[in-house]
Amino acid sequence: MSPRTKEQNEAIREMRMTQIMQAAAEVYLEKGIQFEIRDVAVKAELGYGTVYHYYKNKQMLLEDLLWDALERTESAVRPAWSDHDVATRPAERYASLLLRHCSLDPAIFILLKTVADNFHHIPGNRFSKLYAEFQQRIYLPFVALIRTDTASPSPEQTANLVFGSLVGYAALNIHHDMRQEMNEHMLVDLIFAALTPKER
Repeated sequence: MSPRTKEQNEAIREMRMTQIMQAAAEVYLEKGIQFEIRDVAVKAELGYGTVYHYYKNKQMLLEDLLWDALERTESAVRPAWSDHDVATRPAERYASLLLRHCSLDPAIFILLKTVADNFHHIPGNRFSKLYAEFQQRIYLPFVALIRTDTASPSPEQTANLVFGSLVGYAALNIHHDMRQEMNEHMLVDLIFAALTPKER
């Protein structure tokens, strides 16, 4: 049997890290910040030593999980600008996409919830750069859509209201094991029905 190539080793490494992060997201939903590497190993059906090989502690794992979720969140909302569905405004599509991906991807929900909680349960100031990136790549583009698509006198306050509503609704459904019952269109329609469009 010939030894694995560098590319094969890298593919295995990426696959393992994805497996570990997916398990970590599920464990985090169950246990919160109190989760342990051992819990992740059990959920991922991997040996403790295997998980520890990739992540020496849960802070490193959580950091990777959140940065990876930021990338996926940015990809998830990109269609808000490119989708030409004239029935909904880009701000509505953006909110719907965020909520839909919260139900599909636990890591995205964890990122939004953690940002909404201002990282209060995570020790130190480890996530100031992540928070700044979230602002630039997720929050401020949404504020810009709110400013364009609505008559809101304070787009930032409106964006906060929408984000808070999305995170709260997702949390209720996810923590009560009702992900399948989440209806992003109903919530987004309710929120945006109260926001009068600007005169065009």
